[in-house]
Amino acid sequence: MKTMKFWRIAFVMLAALLSLASCSSDDDNDVYEATELGGTWQKVYDEGVADAGTVQYTFRPQSANNGTVDIFTSDWAAGDTTVYRIYTVTNAGHLLISPKPDDTSVALIVDCDIRRLTSMQMIWNKPGTNEEISRFKKVK
Repeated sequence: MKTMKFWRIAFVMLAALLSLASCSSDDDNDVYEATELGGTWQKVYDEGVADAGTVQYTFRPQSANNGTVDIFTSDWAAGDTTVYRIYTVTNAGHLLISPKPDDTSVALIVDCDIRRLTSMQMIWNKPGTNEEISRFKKVK
């Protein structure tokens, strides 16, 4: 009887250990594959956002850490607009998009951390925080 109780307890402890080992953490969402940045990314809006228009970023890497980006916006009020910028990204995923040195147009600057970058999804956070500011899906 004592042997049976011992094996039952051992089995329960083994099952508990295996179930804990198989749990994944939320850190699995933080993926950064730098080689996936090139291409066209379309901003994804929360469900229920009425006619948010279209925003697309087309990244053209010139090296692992910088390149050019075309930012296309389209909405019913302002029409279609494309601005051309340069970007730098650190190995840790900090992204800075800024005007080209000779650009005198509207000073659109993006400063964010890329929290997630895979072949199909990109998520930007406010720098140094866990506050999400934008989500994108890859379209090209």
